[in-house]
Amino acid sequence: MARSSEWMRQLDRSLLAAMVRVLSLTNRRRSLPVAPERVGVIQPTAIGDTLIASGAVAAIAERYPAARVIVFHGANNAPAVGMIASRPDSVLCDFSRPDRALRALRAGRLDLTVDLTPWPNLTAILARLSAPCTIGFAPADAIRGKLFDVAVPHSGDRHELENLAAMARVFGAADDYSMQIRTKDCAMASELPLDRLVLCQLSAGGSRAAEKAWPLEYWAALCSRLIDAGYVPAFTGVAGDQKVVDALCALLGTAAKATISLCGKIPFAELGDLMRRAHAVVTVDTSVLHLAGAVDARVFGLHGPTRSRRWGARSTNGQGFDSPHPDAGYIAYGTETHPRAMEIMKALTPDIVLPAVCEAARSVSHVEPTLV
Repeated sequence: MARSSEWMRQLDRSLLAAMVRVLSLTNRRRSLPVAPERVGVIQPTAIGDTLIASGAVAAIAERYPAARVIVFHGANNAPAVGMIASRPDSVLCDFSRPDRALRALRAGRLDLTVDLTPWPNLTAILARLSAPCTIGFAPADAIRGKLFDVAVPHSGDRHELENLAAMARVFGAADDYSMQIRTKDCAMASELPLDRLVLCQLSAGGSRAAEKAWPLEYWAALCSRLIDAGYVPAFTGVAGDQKVVDALCALLGTAAKATISLCGKIPFAELGDLMRRAHAVVTVDTSVLHLAGAVDARVFGLHGPTRSRRWGARSTNGQGFDSPHPDAGYIAYGTETHPRAMEIMKALTPDIVLPAVCEAARSVSHVEPTLV
């Protein structure tokens, strides 16, 4: 749903909201099953959301060690589902076709369904219709929570990890919630100058990618300073992000020879290993930011439409920079819009970001980490 089109979101807010009201008339509140054989987890899209939820999936698996835990996901977040440390089974679903998604869920003959999405009415309905017992999030201003046997309060005023920690506690998890993922050794790592490597993620994913982008001239200022200090900016992303990298390199001129493009060259699970071993990571708010937090990389997050206290990297080596624009932080769930959205990241100027990043480049020595 996080990658759904605007018309689907409108449908979710109108017709599907009405369906929720009808279904909620038959209220039910059942306790957690003692020994379910099959537990379904709904996580439709968004790589970053899937990484953040990995600790909750691990808590489910620990509570029900004899159960088959199945994550129902979309094509977008399939790589992240494969990285969940508890190794759940997975089923690819087309959530843009609710009828097909419901058939897939019912085919699992589930005893319990856990909806890990915070806002869609669609996933709440699918959960309610797919198992005799359901658990899901209940935002304060939404009716969707009435469809669940166990409704977990969800707040847009706290970090999403804290929301998932509340979900994990339903299954008996401890308070020290963290993402639980597996990475793979990066095949290209031996070819890269790890002690001088600063990974840069220029592009965000999803429908708010343009609003989350940091201006290219700001990236050019950062990369120029890093190159002058002897560091090697390396650009991460999918193959389609190369166009943005090319535009940045044009601004850098001859200095671009000191950079490396890794776009489309490193699988996501290997990128986690590379982040852990690189000198630092600088990224806009996207899945790469959460991956860096999960592996405890030295990471600097650039936030404008979102706030670091809500979506920033949570790690011992993480630091978030928030735009000082008065309209910054208007995104809490990812569906919000703002008429001045394109102005917000421009207010996060290089003079705010560069001192901290460059100081880290001077002072942090490279230490070879322990692999997951």
